[in-house]
Amino acid sequence: MGKLKSTVPGPYKISSIAAHVPDLVVYADLSREIPYVENFHGVLLFVDISGFTALTEKFSISSKKGYGADQLTRTLNKYIGDIVHYILTSGGDILNYAGDAILALWRVERIQLSNMISLAVKCSLNIQNNCDNRETEVGVKLRVKIGISAGKIFKVVMGDKDSKYFVVIGHAVDEVRLAEGLAVAHSIILSPNAWEMCDRDTIATDPIENERAVKVRYLKRESLFSVETYLESLGTPLQHEPSKNVSVRKTSGLLPDSELEKNLREFVMQTVLQKIDDDQPLEYLSEMRPVTIVFVNLQFKTGTTETELCLIMQNAALGIGQLIRKHQGRINKVFMFDKGCTFLCVFGLPGDKREDECAYALLCAFNIHAYCSKELKVSTTSVGVTSGPVFCGVVGHPVRHEYTVIGRKVNMAARLMMYYPGVVSCDKETCVHSKLPSFYFNELPKRQMKGVQNPGTIYQYLARKQKTVGKARMSMERVEGFHLLGRDKEIDVFNSALKQFLECRSSGSRNYRNVIMYEGDVGFGKSSMLAEIVYRAAKEGVRVIAFEIAKSDIKQQFYTVQTLLAILLSVQNCKSYAERERLLLSKITDQKQQENLCLLNDLLLVKFPVSKKVSLLDNKTKIQEMKTFFIDLCKNALEVEACLFVFDQAHYIDFSSWELIIELCEKTSVFMIMALCPFNLQNPPFPAAAKVMKNPNTLYVKLSGLEPSVIAQLACQILGVVRIPREMELLLVERSHGVPYYCEELLKSLYLSKMIVLEQLDEEDEEDFDILFPEPKIVIENPKASQSCKPEDGKQCSSKTEPLRTRMIKSLDMSSLEDQKYVCFIGEAVTLHEIQIPLTLKGMALAQLDHMQPAEQMIVKFASIIGYTFTTQMLQYILIEGTDQKLNQSLDSLFESHTFECASRRKETWHPFTMEKKHENTLQCFCATAQQSINPDNIESEVTDKATSKNQTAWKCKIMRFCSSLVMETAYELWLKDQRKAIHLKCVTYLLNQACRCRTCGGDEFILGHSAAIGMKVLENNSDTVNNQLESVADIFGSSSSSYGKSRTGLNKVAPIDSSRFEGSFLVKLNDILVGSEEVAQTCRKCKCADIVECVLCPMVRHCMGVGDVPKTFYFLLETAAAATILSNNLKALSYLNEATIILDLLRAGKPPFETAESKGKVKIRCFEKACAYRLKGEVLFNTGQIKESQDMFRMALKLLKRRLPMNVIEVLVKYMVEKAKSVLLHFLCPFYYREKRLAFLHQQICCLSYMWQIYCMNRSPGYKRTSSLVILMELNTAKLCLDQNKILSAHIDSFHYCQIMGLVDECKRYEEFLIKTCAELPHTAERLMMVGNFAHTLSTVRLCSGKLDESIQYGYLAHKFAELLNKPSFDVIAISLMHIPLLLTHRYADCVELLCILEYLVNTLQNSIGKGWFYAACFDILLEGGFALKQFDECLSFVEEAQSDPIIMAEKSLMLNLYASLALWFARLNEWDQSRYFFVKALRIVDQAPSSVYSINGHVKFLECFVLVFRKALVDKNNHTVEIYNRTQKHFSDFKSRYATFVQYDPRFLHLKAYMYLISGQLKLVKSFLQKALKISQNHGNKLEECWIRLSEDSWFGTTEPPADQWLETVLNLPSWETAAQMDVNLLSKSKYLLPGLRDSYNAC
Repeated sequence: MGKLKSTVPGPYKISSIAAHVPDLVVYADLSREIPYVENFHGVLLFVDISGFTALTEKFSISSKKGYGADQLTRTLNKYIGDIVHYILTSGGDILNYAGDAILALWRVERIQLSNMISLAVKCSLNIQNNCDNRETEVGVKLRVKIGISAGKIFKVVMGDKDSKYFVVIGHAVDEVRLAEGLAVAHSIILSPNAWEMCDRDTIATDPIENERAVKVRYLKRESLFSVETYLESLGTPLQHEPSKNVSVRKTSGLLPDSELEKNLREFVMQTVLQKIDDDQPLEYLSEMRPVTIVFVNLQFKTGTTETELCLIMQNAALGIGQLIRKHQGRINKVFMFDKGCTFLCVFGLPGDKREDECAYALLCAFNIHAYCSKELKVSTTSVGVTSGPVFCGVVGHPVRHEYTVIGRKVNMAARLMMYYPGVVSCDKETCVHSKLPSFYFNELPKRQMKGVQNPGTIYQYLARKQKTVGKARMSMERVEGFHLLGRDKEIDVFNSALKQFLECRSSGSRNYRNVIMYEGDVGFGKSSMLAEIVYRAAKEGVRVIAFEIAKSDIKQQFYTVQTLLAILLSVQNCKSYAERERLLLSKITDQKQQENLCLLNDLLLVKFPVSKKVSLLDNKTKIQEMKTFFIDLCKNALEVEACLFVFDQAHYIDFSSWELIIELCEKTSVFMIMALCPFNLQNPPFPAAAKVMKNPNTLYVKLSGLEPSVIAQLACQILGVVRIPREMELLLVERSHGVPYYCEELLKSLYLSKMIVLEQLDEEDEEDFDILFPEPKIVIENPKASQSCKPEDGKQCSSKTEPLRTRMIKSLDMSSLEDQKYVCFIGEAVTLHEIQIPLTLKGMALAQLDHMQPAEQMIVKFASIIGYTFTTQMLQYILIEGTDQKLNQSLDSLFESHTFECASRRKETWHPFTMEKKHENTLQCFCATAQQSINPDNIESEVTDKATSKNQTAWKCKIMRFCSSLVMETAYELWLKDQRKAIHLKCVTYLLNQACRCRTCGGDEFILGHSAAIGMKVLENNSDTVNNQLESVADIFGSSSSSYGKSRTGLNKVAPIDSSRFEGSFLVKLNDILVGSEEVAQTCRKCKCADIVECVLCPMVRHCMGVGDVPKTFYFLLETAAAATILSNNLKALSYLNEATIILDLLRAGKPPFETAESKGKVKIRCFEKACAYRLKGEVLFNTGQIKESQDMFRMALKLLKRRLPMNVIEVLVKYMVEKAKSVLLHFLCPFYYREKRLAFLHQQICCLSYMWQIYCMNRSPGYKRTSSLVILMELNTAKLCLDQNKILSAHIDSFHYCQIMGLVDECKRYEEFLIKTCAELPHTAERLMMVGNFAHTLSTVRLCSGKLDESIQYGYLAHKFAELLNKPSFDVIAISLMHIPLLLTHRYADCVELLCILEYLVNTLQNSIGKGWFYAACFDILLEGGFALKQFDECLSFVEEAQSDPIIMAEKSLMLNLYASLALWFARLNEWDQSRYFFVKALRIVDQAPSSVYSINGHVKFLECFVLVFRKALVDKNNHTVEIYNRTQKHFSDFKSRYATFVQYDPRFLHLKAYMYLISGQLKLVKSFLQKALKISQNHGNKLEECWIRLSEDSWFGTTEPPADQWLETVLNLPSWETAAQMDVNLLSKSKYLLPGLRDSYNAC
């Protein structure tokens, strides 16, 4: 009984309909003309259940997928079903379900009332004994109290031809509610009438003090009344099934009767009828849904007869019904309540949802109130309106149930109706979500309402009763301390335009962009951006007039210009028309203009006398004169001061205002900013609006979602924490799709459902730091150089590490202290992937879905099964049979409504454009142009095509995607589970043989030998089938999306090979290989693996999970993660690996891994797949800098692969000897060819070992040399065993690199010679060329570490060229990240800048946050050493601040050491020690955690310089701890030398700083020798930067003249940009070095 069955007991549709209607209606004479009144005698039983609201709240705050509505429905129906069962078996008739109450009736002749009262009492006692005080699974107790009355009852039937309603009235109805009001839990109250009519010898009662009603104790004896005979007497005129087939309710056995069915349908909501007609299970209607509730109560005048009541209620039903339908609402119930008639109306039910339902509900409520108060003979009309999540669904018994709404918001609306009589009252949520101006509402006094805790502010809805001018304001204001994230480019557009506007205004020119339009969907942060713009403009001294326009304002003529003029003339705050007139006369003194003031009477609500000139004008001319006068007034005001007009929600500007805006732009020096939602063909812009958009002086900026790297920062800002877990970041990136509002709602849902917790951050002990900085500690959370961030700059100066408390979290947790730091943690036993769509977001999507035609809804629902991106061919494959014509028309409409878009188009972060006129049948499709190479720097080069052909016979767009992920997820949840599973299975069938590498890459699995290793044939390796089906997915993409190298021909001139110098060398051979591999390059540009991941592998995970196939789900999770890792999409890979880990954990705990998982048999994941999961996770963690965590993953993987690493020294030695012997044997033994399964294991072992030796070398833990030498030997032996030449070559490259790190010169040279010889003879295939590129990169790194800077540059350049050739942008990022160092050291600034520009393009294209960090680290190097700025310091600093909220960047210790050390050194050189201290402390905390790698040494050497400057500061300040600081500095020198013993590229810098240490500590004898040694090494390395710096130090320290001026300090405040520096002499730039200052005593001694 927990769930309503798919079909009610009766086999006919009439039985399903009758289950929603009481017997009182079913067995009535339905042919009578309405309205009519019918009277009879009967007994009423009123059951009131307490706990339903709390139960609903418990389930509604659950964010767990598949948990909520289903469980709530089951709990409600189980409980209500039990109660109803007792009533039905006792002969009762359920009149209605009023939320958490049930009204039942026993209709009898007056003479039988006594027996019926006894029967009702018996039924009530059964209910109390069996149903009261029941505990639910969520800990909420359900209690029952019951009232019973008897007497004469009147039934009123009312309505119209579409909908009919019934209600029972009379004294008995009033008494049953009074009796229930006297009851408490576990009690039964008999009303006075019932007590008088009952058999007092049968019922034992207790009196109630001061009341005529009595409390029932028990029954003294059983009643002799026959329930069976009573039930048989019901409905005798109608035909039923034989009684043996009928359940507890006779009506469930009705036989077909078309006339009766037609009449009964009029009493059932259309929402329910649609599901019955479609033969769908009724539980499909049950859901937690955001709706707006409207309660209308009509209090009748005293003495109104039943006939008069009938007529009044009929007129009310007609009027209210008409108004409700007009505004897309539904009347759910009509019942008598508190001596009045109450209508329960709901807005937002399935099929009726709309985004602005709150505004429409309020307007409808206001109109209902006006209608009832004016047209009906009632004493009082009261309306209560609330909005929020409630349970909507069918509740009751399988044979008698109703569609109802239950929840806190339902109760609250009823209380508002009662406690605020005579008005339209609403809660705060309705007021806010209506987005209506504040003057539409009036705050009501607070009142204690029964059963409602913390109701919040209550408002009276006034509509636009009071005429006002200029009262509109911005809904969003800039909050101090909140940085606008991810919109830097959009703000730069404004800054540039504002600067141009101010310059042109001062010169009298009008050659500037006078309008900027920001277009973005709901939730993209337009209002926040406008708030920032308002702030920045005000900082520049510009007067800002900003306001938001509401949807209702679009219908009011001249509303926008009225508001604008009122604020411009400062009359918006005037309280009367007389005050406005006085102010206008004081501002407008010109006599001729004063004659025209009467033209403003209607516009500004004033009453100036009509002048003679105006009185002679006709209406048309008068309006034109008014427009001219408006323009003149604006022109005069704009000449006096610079003004910025800011319009939020500009798509609601009225038609007349748009026309005036055109004139304003043409005739005045105006500057406007507008934010608007996209227009579409169903809602096109006004012609005047389109003209503004297409104007050449209009800049149209299209907003898109925030980049993934910004989401973590945004989450920290919203929650007020310093960091969030990585799993949470992955969830937010995946589910929010970059939309800030979605992100906020997801976080709110997680917080309220206690899936995340915020805990106070424990500050680390800073005693050691106080020794270094002994002065009073000044807390600087966001230090900036005083010259780079001044208040007048208008830039944010708050650190991202400072907890920022948003209004949302403040309202949720008032106990939190704002001066404390918090971190976010995931709650215990929480799996984030189970979170469902927050109801606020779901409501937005439902509104869009409900506006679609049925055919369009069907297509969207089917597409939602496929996933975010889908192909047209696959959509056609899974759709139910239909004509292509119908499909094309529906797709056409879905494109027009911005539900779908072409997925071949590149997703740009933003770009300004001029809106072009679109033909109504022309839809933007980029599939045709995707086959062409498009220059990424030329956005306007894109050419769109029509998605359909002219004759509409073929749909040309091959691949589409949802414009909003929210619509996709919501549409997906609308499917029934069985339906969803069947379609998922169809999708699996379609995609299965495409889930592999593209044909260019061989068509194999992404994990080599995956299927063979687990003994499961997943893919059918029929090449013809694969090739044919790939046409439908992979081949629809063009190659340009991944072919990045070809489009940057202008950037390929970096560091050309000097053939005269290297002729005959390996470098020339490599260059020849590049030249001769164009055919391979053409093939690589056709690689579509990235597209296959997006359109095949990711959906396959989704579909296998939907089918419930756990092994295949795990298989494709690993395949997708492996593919993402190969494509260097670490974020995606980690997301899928986390899902795989969750599955393993749940299987280990004996729980189903996901909701749809098949429960048959025990699922077992093979060791190989577990090992792959750990190996891939280790690789991702290694790539993101989490070295320790990755080591654990690789160890676990090797253990599962039966290749366990030794744990102690003895085991290492023994294992090393065994591997050494194996190496000798492999050299002499004949090769043995293993089976595919064994090869798969060997390949995974090699992958793990190739990372493990690097980790041991980086950690430099005790015995690391022995362990790393063992691991590298194991890798080499394993590679030889598998007989894969690529693996063997890769192992030799690793061995070569290992020997360099260990300082094994001879072995390093031997490996190098072998590799050079082998690589020169390799065939020109993509895999082999990748090996050559990898070797070139390794050679570049080895040469850099060896100090051979020129060769490092040459090999690095070749690695970069191989990356371009093979279409490997991620490899290119790795190659370029190191190349800037030797280029900078050799003063090759132009090449350095050009390569870094390539790096910036790549990391932005790939959205690679770590790569972006290395780019800014390089920019810091240029600022510190280059004498110019590639990126300004403020921008670099902002990146570091924002990066502190990004867990991925923060995990990369090498990168963060670089960034922190750079900032600490920058401020230390400037002697701004407060700021330096902040970053120095951070660098000091992670310097020991950073791995000893080529990526860390650059940051470590800057940290070393900063420590030396700290020591100098201690000497100058005469710090008491100077000796200790000196010892620490020396220790850091020793640590640096031991960690980087074989990395000699910074030996000159090391010796230089060492010399400086001796200089300032007075050990002058050692200074010159160290300097000379450093100078000699610099010259040997070709290190011009260090050589120049050393010579400057020599002149400064030992010169005969005064120490030279510090040119770095002189230029740092105004560093030239690269464009300026490129024209300067390199020697001049090289002298812009920081001068290490000596102490005065040291100078004198010298």
